Amino acid sequence: MIKAPGLSVCMIVKNESANIADALADFTSFADELIVVDTGSTDNTKEIAARFTPLVYDFEWINDFSAARNFAMSKATRSYHLWVDADDRIDPQNQRLIESLKAEFDGRKAFWFILQNRQENMEPTSCYQLRCFPIAEGIRFEKPVHEQAFESVMEAGCEFVAKDITIVHLGYMTNEARMVKAVRNMTMMEKQRAEGEVDGGMLFSLALTYAPLGRKEEAMQCLTEALERFEKESHNHHLIPEAYLLQAKIACETGDRDRCLRNLTVLGSLVAGKPLHSYQMGILYQRMGMHRQAIDALRNVYGKKYVPNLYPTQPLPNDAEVLLHIAYSLYCLNEKKGALDLINSSEAGRARSWEFLGTKAFAYENIGFAHLAFEAALRFGEIEPVSWARLRAVYKLRGYSEKAKECFQRAGMGDRFTGFPHSS
Repeated sequence: MIKAPGLSVCMIVKNESANIADALADFTSFADELIVVDTGSTDNTKEIAARFTPLVYDFEWINDFSAARNFAMSKATRSYHLWVDADDRIDPQNQRLIESLKAEFDGRKAFWFILQNRQENMEPTSCYQLRCFPIAEGIRFEKPVHEQAFESVMEAGCEFVAKDITIVHLGYMTNEARMVKAVRNMTMMEKQRAEGEVDGGMLFSLALTYAPLGRKEEAMQCLTEALERFEKESHNHHLIPEAYLLQAKIACETGDRDRCLRNLTVLGSLVAGKPLHSYQMGILYQRMGMHRQAIDALRNVYGKKYVPNLYPTQPLPNDAEVLLHIAYSLYCLNEKKGALDLINSSEAGRARSWEFLGTKAFAYENIGFAHLAFEAALRFGEIEPVSWARLRAVYKLRGYSEKAKECFQRAGMGDRFTGFPHSS
């Protein structure tokens, strides 16, 4: 069946009454048709959706996101498909960019958009995600969880085009929401694995789910198996560096220094100084006290622009912050002149620069340097209440009980703040 020109915007939902109106209001400006597939809501999600579109369908949930997405796409009558969620938001500027994108709908191009995951008290993460592609025979979503259509779109011979069109995703805003989804995804992936439906990408996703749930050894086992499979799976090659990096992080967290270093060595040979990986490597080297290696890695970050890849990443620090990271390692190497030159020239100002270094040292349990840095910050200006609380914890650890008491009011947090550093 020949599809009419235009864009079908398709979403699957369940109990999204708090989100769906705002989402559909964002999508109406560029959608030639809005398709909403409900997978079993017990609230008034469908009624709200019906205010925006008559194309509201029911689909019995079978623990398979791809099945639901493919059902939604089967209802589309236009030539291109954009898949969205109820917790996605698209601002007016990006709405206009999507409308303009229709001029490129030739049935041969598929488009990567930037997905930005917002999270409370954390930097957002961004990645390129294949969101918009032709509706054609053979193109379909695959995998019950972390569904994607990349393989089928590639097999259809489409040309992939990256666009600076940003979709903001709010589904992982709180830690509680992240944990609920992690447990849900873990259950689905473990079932998938038990049934033999396994590839490297699924094992990598399972490792990502196990790690924050405290199942780190299982995460490492998944990563080892994933890396073996990646060598045979061309569509997952982009995950090879991410798997080595995640293994290095878990090894560092569990105190397995040798394993961390082995993974960092392999990672370094794979990424050849790419700034996103170099930054993460520099931080891990610092955590292990390997400051010369940390400086070498961090120098690959300075002056580089953040560009998302296919895996969610936090933005790079600005150049001033990169130099302060380097200054920390220089100071730890007792190269104080070089460190002080960087600190004194920082655009952040000396008070803020020393406070940044104190916070960093505190997180790494370098209590002596945290003491020095916070007191230096105070000589040049004021520090934030949370830094007063950390300084109080430093004084307690060093036995300066009177000084710790002086920080009590400044911190404004009282005894609710224990403040003692821990490995993370």
